[in-house]
Amino acid sequence: MRLRTIIEYGFTVVVAIAIALLVQAFVVKPYRVPTPSMANTVNPGDRVIIDRILYGHREIERGDIVVFNGGEAVGDQVLLKRVVGLPGDVLSIEDGHLMVNGARADESFVRRVGGRVEPTQPGPGGFTAPWSLQKPYPVPDGYYYVLGDNRTDSYDSRFWGPIARRAIIGRALVVYWPLSGIRTLE
Repeated sequence: MRLRTIIEYGFTVVVAIAIALLVQAFVVKPYRVPTPSMANTVNPGDRVIIDRILYGHREIERGDIVVFNGGEAVGDQVLLKRVVGLPGDVLSIEDGHLMVNGARADESFVRRVGGRVEPTQPGPGGFTAPWSLQKPYPVPDGYYYVLGDNRTDSYDSRFWGPIARRAIIGRALVVYWPLSGIRTLE
C-alpha cells in the first residue's frame, strides 16, 4: 500500500471516531438499564437510546421516561425513571394510587401483577422526609418528581426527593437491545 492510502484510511478512521463521540456527547447516547425499577416497561439489561437535545426544544412532560444523574443520594449513578410530578404539582397517595393536584394520575404504565396495578406506597414506614408522600408534597420550582413503573421495587423520589432539572441528561426514546424487544418508549 502506498503511504498516501494509509494516511487517508487513518484520517477516515479518526474522523469517524470523532463524529461518533460528538453524536454521543450532544445528540443521542446509549444506556444500559441496570435495575428492575422500570419493569415491565424497560427491563434490566435492556439498552435504550437517550435523546440529549429534545429538552432544548420542549419542556419535560409528565410521563416522560428520563435518564438523569442521581447524585450523592444514589452513589452518583445514572438512573432511568418516569416523570410523575412537574414543578408546582402537589403529589399525594390515596388508596395505593398516585394523586396529582387532587386527581388520580393515569398509571396505565405501572407494572401489573395478576392483572392488577401494583399499589403505589409512600416512602418507607416512619420516613418523615416531605417527599416521601406520607403527606401531600408540592414539587419545588426547577425540580421533577420521578417514580419507577415497578413501584414495589423502585428506589426513587419517594426515598431521595425530587431531581433538579440540571441533573436530567435526556429522554429515553427507544429500546434497541435485545433485538427481539426493539420498541419505542412512551
